Amino acid sequence: MTGMDIAEHEAWFLDYARAQRALETDDPGPIDLKMRHSHEVLATARAIVAESPMTEEVRRASLLAALYHDVARFEQYRRYRTFRDRESCNHGLMGVRILKREQRLADEPRLLRQRVLTAVGLHNRFALPSGLPETSGLVTHVVRDADKLDILRIMHENLCGPEPYHPSVVLNLPDDPSLVGGAVLAAARQGRVAAYGDLTSVNDLRVLLGTWLFDMHFPASRRQFAAAGHARALLEGLPEDEGYGETRAALLERLAAVGAESAAHP
Repeated sequence: MTGMDIAEHEAWFLDYARAQRALETDDPGPIDLKMRHSHEVLATARAIVAESPMTEEVRRASLLAALYHDVARFEQYRRYRTFRDRESCNHGLMGVRILKREQRLADEPRLLRQRVLTAVGLHNRFALPSGLPETSGLVTHVVRDADKLDILRIMHENLCGPEPYHPSVVLNLPDDPSLVGGAVLAAARQGRVAAYGDLTSVNDLRVLLGTWLFDMHFPASRRQFAAAGHARALLEGLPEDEGYGETRAALLERLAAVGAESAAHP
């Protein structure tokens, strides 16, 4: 079995997700969204590790962590009716508990198991803790990059599509153009990733998503961030008025520069 072959884990995850969906008698839409998200994050992680120099053990740990990173989202939504951790639970830590409860990694080598659990537990942190072992950090960065790249897709499809989006997709934030988060705009101007805790509106969320460009760890991730077009569409949806116009223009300019750099050095 190679590091890229995790078919048995994928089969278990699908069965688990389907069982969780069957328990959701009210609105299975958010469950379906997270099922697809997990599949897409795994696919993106495969692309990242295929292009990045790392051992087979690190590749396998990265793919397992990508598959399982949101394993807690199903129980979280059914219990709290939201995906916003600050209003429910830390879904990364809850995911670690679920994986241990289900003994999903019992057959994996001890170090690999530890790296997967570390990545699942830390993938949703605003920043990784100092002193994190290099290999664990590498695995976690694969998951964080792949996670963010697919969240961009989800937000693009919902915010730029013809159909109304589910409130949980935008963390139940109000779609009110008059609400402008000063801390979110300041982070964007300073080239920093904005914080979820500073969001006041859907437009703030668009800006936060654009700032993720500053936290892409791998060349493959940066290239996809620019090339996929999701971030550009989300940023172009911002108003060009006094509140967001300057930040909108600066982020779009930076995104174009990264796209040009990636094209010049594939």
